[in-house]
Amino acid sequence: MSNKQNLVLVESPAKAKTIENFLGKDFEVLATMGHLIDLPKSKLGVDVDHKYEPEYTKIKGKGKLISLIKKKIKEAQKVFLAQDPDREGEAIAWQVYTFCKKPDEKVQRVVFHEITPTAVKNAIQAPRTLDFNLVEAQKARRVLDRLVGYPLSQLIWKKIRYGLSAGRVQSAALRLIVERQEEIDAFKPETMYYLGISLDESNVFWLHNKKKLSKLAVSVETFEKLDPWLQNINTLKVKNIERKIQKVSPPPPFVTSSLQQAANKTFGFSAKTTMALAQELYQGIEIKGMGRKALITYMRTDSVRLSDTAVKGIRDYIKKSFGDNELEPSVRRYKTKAKLAQEAHEAIRPVYFNLPPEKLKGKLKELHLKLYTLIWNRSIATQMKAAEYTNVIAHGEVENAPAEINKILDEMNGEFILKQRLLTYAGFKKLFGMDAKELTELPFEEGDVLDKINYIKDEFETTPPPPYTDATLVKKLEKLGIGRPSTFANIIETLIRRTYIERRNQYLIPTDNGKVVTKFLKEHFANIVDYKFTAEMEQELDEIALGKIKYVEFLNKFYPNFIKDIELKEKTVNKQDLVILEETDKKCPKCGADMVLKLGRYGKFYSCSRFPECDGMLPYLDESKYVIPEKAKTGEWVLKASKYGKFWAHKDYPKVKETSSLLLKETCPQCGAHLVERKGKRGRSFIACSAYPKCKYIKK
Repeated sequence: MSNKQNLVLVESPAKAKTIENFLGKDFEVLATMGHLIDLPKSKLGVDVDHKYEPEYTKIKGKGKLISLIKKKIKEAQKVFLAQDPDREGEAIAWQVYTFCKKPDEKVQRVVFHEITPTAVKNAIQAPRTLDFNLVEAQKARRVLDRLVGYPLSQLIWKKIRYGLSAGRVQSAALRLIVERQEEIDAFKPETMYYLGISLDESNVFWLHNKKKLSKLAVSVETFEKLDPWLQNINTLKVKNIERKIQKVSPPPPFVTSSLQQAANKTFGFSAKTTMALAQELYQGIEIKGMGRKALITYMRTDSVRLSDTAVKGIRDYIKKSFGDNELEPSVRRYKTKAKLAQEAHEAIRPVYFNLPPEKLKGKLKELHLKLYTLIWNRSIATQMKAAEYTNVIAHGEVENAPAEINKILDEMNGEFILKQRLLTYAGFKKLFGMDAKELTELPFEEGDVLDKINYIKDEFETTPPPPYTDATLVKKLEKLGIGRPSTFANIIETLIRRTYIERRNQYLIPTDNGKVVTKFLKEHFANIVDYKFTAEMEQELDEIALGKIKYVEFLNKFYPNFIKDIELKEKTVNKQDLVILEETDKKCPKCGADMVLKLGRYGKFYSCSRFPECDGMLPYLDESKYVIPEKAKTGEWVLKASKYGKFWAHKDYPKVKETSSLLLKETCPQCGAHLVERKGKRGRSFIACSAYPKCKYIKK
């Protein structure tokens, strides 16, 4: 019989270990290690004929843990369900609740947003009952994802290739990435010009849109009209000079999405890395000389609210560290933009305001300290004074310009403008190492006619929008209302795991798999990748959490029509049409017909356009990237593909066991040999020297 009167259940061992430090000898803390039950992996697992009831089963490997939890519950006098304060946490708490054979007053839910002695003890003293609306919302999300993903993935297996899959939110996110890449691929650069009149390097009157005050990019056609005139101008009159003070208030404290974006832009962290580090900072981490402490509040939140206690801690720190002059006179409050911010009730902020980042240098791991510093500075900034910039705008005019020139300038709202922007009061920017600067006097005054001038032109080519990064994709998903902040990191990692996208220098690039699946969904299941439809589904899931929409009613609106579409497409969609990537000018080696580029199990290959009447095929190879051996040029070797990658082999392989690696044109910086693509023990691809083991270079 256990001597512990109270049992506290949380999700993770790290959280359990931190909480154990706060509670007395009468409390035992046990971790569920996340969810305990889930839908089965090998079948739909939802009874669609009986109110969409999920057929939950024990998660593989959780049997012994569930038995232990049941035993501990039976022994305890009181059970506290202390899972995270969000939908998933409420669902895990409900899973444990179903194991309890105790009256409700003996099994209670406790919620806290920071893991401190005060917060945990206050929660224990003020428990509540389970929020079954939140439980129902999590169930609806899980079941909806299964009702979409399972039959759609099975259809994709049949029509494209086994092993591929589709998901409700992931597919809409994938469409964004694919369409951005299509925009980049279709982009045609255009030569443009910036035109200016210069006094010296520091003082240039660039041609601007005088209404928007934005620099004008001039086309070649317009440049050819303006250039002869500009080459002959001798003077520029300063019409007027404006000086304006611009106040810039500090941004709100972090929510989940803004933290992911800032960490990606500042440190290059993926959304997954950011959330993993934040989870550890929230649950508790060993600090040299201080023991175990939880350093930030709950990191899955839509709310920018700061508690009164937090605001007082921040303002006291500012007074002590910067003085009263740097403190915003009245408390600055921020308004949450999310329509249904329900994941938590406070922004992400530090827990202890007597632990600034400098006190933790050498005591925290580098990555943890970086993220903590980011959160710290953003939180402290909220109560510091606004920064002030002084904007100087000088308007210039070329007098006596020909009528045709004035017409061109008027059509584009063009005017020669000199702009300066200086930080003249740092305010909260001091936190980020920015200092105020003094304005220097302009070398002219209003009304002056400048005669020592030079005409300058800056030629450039337009560029396409960049591919998405974690930060820009998260921002776009949030703007469109696709997914929720707590799911963004998982969406990206799922797409990478499914080989639909890959990271290249922090950019998210679609693979051929991703392009083919997106094309299929856009053509045959347009609503699944429709941004508005996906966002509306998210809103309705949120309304289930508020008790405004019923679970069965919600699923009935979607599933019956969706499953009819699945059945129809299974009969009508031709597999061969889906896997064609593009037509080519290659000729079939068997019948001489044109060949098409297709996507197969091992990647791209050339197939006869008359397939299945003719099964002629050729392997695909990017000839700008790989070395083509002489034997391949003569036809003695051909390119083969296997699950381990592509390689050169004798045309009569495997009878003639003559093979060679597929070498990249890129050479090793250490020994000069060609590089080669390899796969590690865990299946991860990397590029290394082909001279291994003599040379052990690996490209980073």
